[in-house]
Amino acid sequence: MVKTFDVNSLSERKRFELKLQIALLNNALKIQSMSPHPEKYDEYINERHTIIRSILNTTADFIVKDGDNILYKSFNEIMDKNRK
Repeated sequence: MVKTFDVNSLSERKRFELKLQIALLNNALKIQSMSPHPEKYDEYINERHTIIRSILNTTADFIVKDGDNILYKSFNEIMDKNRK
């Protein structure tokens, strides 16, 4: 079962931390996609996934939303790892 977290239900501090980590992750994924050595970004990307899970304190699959907008899907972690 997939859990859904709405950032608006989190404290201001957690909301900021979560949105920051998602932005850093998305930025790293974009840079990685253009890099001649994408494997150099794998560790950093995995750290972002781990931090996001830690902020939400979950090991289940989940979706992070901001209202109707999907910001992050935890099952993307698997897609990122299998992209190689």
